Amino acid sequence: MKKNGFSIIELMATIGVIAVIAAIGFPAIDNFGEQENFETDLATIRGQINYVRQISLEEGNAYTIRVVNDSDDNTADLQVWQAQGLNRYNTEFHKSTSIKCSDFEGTGDKGTQLTELTKTLENMTITRCTNISGNCNAVAAANNFFCFLPDGSAPENARAEIQASSNAGGKKQYFHTYKSGFFNNGERM
Repeated sequence: MKKNGFSIIELMATIGVIAVIAAIGFPAIDNFGEQENFETDLATIRGQINYVRQISLEEGNAYTIRVVNDSDDNTADLQVWQAQGLNRYNTEFHKSTSIKCSDFEGTGDKGTQLTELTKTLENMTITRCTNISGNCNAVAAANNFFCFLPDGSAPENARAEIQASSNAGGKKQYFHTYKSGFFNNGERM
């Protein structure tokens, strides 16, 4: 006589296999959104820097990307400021200010903000460090910026700490700009 259906052992084996697959697969699926949030914000940072560096080269003008962090929401705005006045094309002038590129033309002049170019990081903050190695000691909020000179270079090597929110995996990475104008990011620098 032929029986239709499954035995209890076959059902238990099937349920066991499904449980193992779910136990392995669910954390990977759960972390997928966090990794995507992290990568999206990194792409925003890279895109903003590449764009500002490019327009500094094309226009022969100095620019800064000012980072305005909101630590409560773990977000940041990447504001673009353009140098104005007679020294906007003067690479050596911007290199010589006490905090490089901090004064575009006169006392405390940050230039003109190009609000339409501001980009927002939804899941991370960026804090520029006072040194390029060792522990990251944060600069004052007013000096939390990166500068690009009229020739597309940077006035100095600089390092920053990127802190992702829990929505982006809570990772900490470092971001480094070089005098050449190039940049990179990674876990240790």
